[in-house]
Amino acid sequence: MIDPAKVKANQTRMQSARSSHDSLWAEIARLVYPEQDNSLFGGSMRASKWMREQAAATTAHEPYAAQALEDGVALFESFVMPKGQRWQKLALGDAALMRKVANQQWIEQVEGRLFALRNDPRSGFAGAVHESAMSLFSFGPQSFWIDIRRDLRGRPIGLSYQSEFIGDVWIERDAEGNPMRLHRRIELTAEAAMRKWGEDSPPHVREAMQGPNANPDKPFTFLHVIEPNAQFDPERIDAAGKPWSAGYHSESDDVMFRTGGYNTLRRIVSAFSRANKNTWGRSPTMKVLPTIRLEQEMWLDRAFGAELKLKPPLLLPDDDIDVVEIKPFGMTYGGLDEQGNPLVREMLTGGDATDARELSMEAKALIDRAYFRDLLQLNREYKSHIPANRVAEETAEKGTLLSPLANQEQWWLSPMTETELVLMGELGLLADAPPEVAEYLAASGGIGISYDNGLTAMQEAGKSAAFLNLAQQVGLLAQFDPSVVDEFKREFPMSKVIPELGRIAGVPASMRATEDEREAFDAEKQRAAELQQLLAAAPALAGAAKDLSATAPQGLPQGGMA
Repeated sequence: MIDPAKVKANQTRMQSARSSHDSLWAEIARLVYPEQDNSLFGGSMRASKWMREQAAATTAHEPYAAQALEDGVALFESFVMPKGQRWQKLALGDAALMRKVANQQWIEQVEGRLFALRNDPRSGFAGAVHESAMSLFSFGPQSFWIDIRRDLRGRPIGLSYQSEFIGDVWIERDAEGNPMRLHRRIELTAEAAMRKWGEDSPPHVREAMQGPNANPDKPFTFLHVIEPNAQFDPERIDAAGKPWSAGYHSESDDVMFRTGGYNTLRRIVSAFSRANKNTWGRSPTMKVLPTIRLEQEMWLDRAFGAELKLKPPLLLPDDDIDVVEIKPFGMTYGGLDEQGNPLVREMLTGGDATDARELSMEAKALIDRAYFRDLLQLNREYKSHIPANRVAEETAEKGTLLSPLANQEQWWLSPMTETELVLMGELGLLADAPPEVAEYLAASGGIGISYDNGLTAMQEAGKSAAFLNLAQQVGLLAQFDPSVVDEFKREFPMSKVIPELGRIAGVPASMRATEDEREAFDAEKQRAAELQQLLAAAPALAGAAKDLSATAPQGLPQGGMA
């Protein structure tokens, strides 16, 4: 059972350990991710408590970094979790079981159910993934919550996904770097708390909803606590038999309520990049934060310089001129001397913004590289004369540069999938497993996860480049010895090469021909070949028939043979 006193001590310790990150994250939110700077929307009273605690020391002026962040996140989503595609493959950990067709078909059905749950618009998966990716690129860590989705009557109808603001989440890790304790702060009004927990709500919440002085808008703060179950007993079927203990702590009541447990860690906290002794990790934004600050300052200076040119300060000889009318057709009396020379002149500063523009371009190039924006083809010079093998080599190089994105396959997506499979089991979506597979899973057999997305295809593009380079070399050798082409085709049959090149290039499997379509193509090709042979033989057959008719006996009696 979770001790409320230990919860408060743990929370104080975790908040103190993360204090240096909080001010940094607040600055990042205001510079590149204003959606998380809640103080900009709805007033400070409606802002996140975490955000209200941070000093408003920075204000964004130039949106270039924020736009580059959006492009980087879009690139991450399209290459790692492309919408409309099955970017994950499942397999049983037992190779002998996977050799059976029935088991393969069942695994494919599970894949289909999993992606159907994710693609359900009501699940919130797409939006949650986007928000968590924005958090990764902005702050470094992200928090992702997965739960069973229920209708108004409490019946399970699928899965739900939620990206949680990392400022409201605290985490401690064990010696291996795995999550050991997680707290999430939740702010709810009394009415919202009653709707969420009903009669399980703590006493102060129920008091705020009752009596003549009821105040349903009274705010309350809670902590959702998850930590390992110290009394874990796998033989139990209640909360004691679950490896993770969980519950809610009421700040005003100092009590735990709605305690229970989870079979798997529902809250998945990952970082963009993280060292062994670093709890929260770092983000691409942190790497170029000084450059982003510099770009903000240069933008202000350039705007100030442009304003000076448009509205220059004026030089006057003395205070004899009362009014200087700076407007269209404005008339300033006393602005000329006796010789007709103007007494009002512009203060010419001779400022030149060329160096500032060049420095700004250098800063933007660094920002683009940090967010992988420079890898987007639209931002690169288009050259139609680049050969196919060079394109494949550039694609492989791009996959190498994007390899940091693959960290999320280990730290975010694989734990997410494991949690989804456990919840699917609780929903009964794995109950139709073949008997031997059910026995394997009951014995804690694992399900392997592999990835088939744009990132893995790009990382494999080097294979295509190697083959195309070899083909180019064979073409050069064929100029001296044409027989090498037959040797090349015998060593690398096109029936194997073309499907592999298509897979690496990311061609959708839906475009590939089925067995029936391939057989129909071969049959049609055979019929066309036979017809061609017949057409080619037709002139010879016609000539032979003509020769036969020319040699036939003439003048036979009409009544028959002589």
